[in-house]
Amino acid sequence: MKTVLKNKLMSIEKVTFDSPGKITIKLEDGRIIITPLKYFPEIQKLSVDRRKKYTIVDDRTILFSYSNSVYHLEDFIGLENNWKQR
Repeated sequence: MKTVLKNKLMSIEKVTFDSPGKITIKLEDGRIIITPLKYFPEIQKLSVDRRKKYTIVDDRTILFSYSNSVYHLEDFIGLENNWKQR
C-alpha cells in the first residue's frame, strides 16, 4: 500500500544534522521530522561540512552538492521500504 502526503502545502524550510546520526528536517509550518541517517547511507558518508551544502528544490526535494541521490520529503516520513531500496 502506498503512503502519500495529503497535505500538499508541506514545505521544507531547513535541514540540520544537530543530533548525532540523525537528519532533522524543519518544515515551514513548524513541524520537525527527525530520521536516522542509517537509512540514507549516501548522506551518512558525507562529511559534516559536505552535508551542509544542500539545496531545497520545489519545497519538497533535497539535493546535496556532493551526492548524486535525490531525496524527497516523503522519503523521511515513514516509507521504510523505500529506504531499504537505496
